Amino acid sequence: MKDILFVTATVKEMKAALGGVCELPDLRQGVAVPFDFSGQSGLLLVTGIGIINSSFALGQTLAKYEIGIVVLAGIAGTFNPDRFPVGSACIVKTEIWPEYGLKNGKEIDPKGLGFSLAEINGIQIWDRIELNCGNSFRKSVLDRFAKLPEAVSLTVSGVTATEDEALRLKTEFKADIENMEGFATAYGCALSGVPVCQVRTVSNLVGSRDRKDWDLKGALAELGRICSPLVKKTS
Repeated sequence: MKDILFVTATVKEMKAALGGVCELPDLRQGVAVPFDFSGQSGLLLVTGIGIINSSFALGQTLAKYEIGIVVLAGIAGTFNPDRFPVGSACIVKTEIWPEYGLKNGKEIDPKGLGFSLAEINGIQIWDRIELNCGNSFRKSVLDRFAKLPEAVSLTVSGVTATEDEALRLKTEFKADIENMEGFATAYGCALSGVPVCQVRTVSNLVGSRDRKDWDLKGALAELGRICSPLVKKTS
């Protein structure tokens, strides 16, 4: 059986996701380390924050190891607090890179340049990728993620810090959450033919810097609640 690759952007997220129920190996950015998922072999990878770090670390790891599935876990901001309130969890069904294409003012046409990012199995990849989620996990080790609500996610290089920009992105892309690594991970996995799933917990309201709209501690605790069953020993 091929390895599970469990990925987070930061050591803090990795410790929150899995460290509450087991001892983790020494973690260093960009270095995949062996890890046992309750009898199934795997690897842990802390990529560093953002598209560039994620692409580099994931690419090196996928080239070196036989990976059966990639699980990306971490925190995110919410555009849609009614459906995805601060402290809640979701699984990403669609990842969008809203910064690719021909820029005209604030609007970007992903097909405006005339060049897709890639063509995979006859399908051109422009600014979005579909991820594994929902019923696809029913008979897998990731079946515990199947009941999480599905979200549309944006990957950005700069966190959205104003209400106006948050509203624009939400409206233009019908987005639910915002993160900084999802598209890079999904794209790298698509190019490599490796299934990928992404789970996120909500730490803040996108566009707000007000403390009342943030709960990082709660989001990290929820990340542990949904991810720790991957390594909990059953009696």
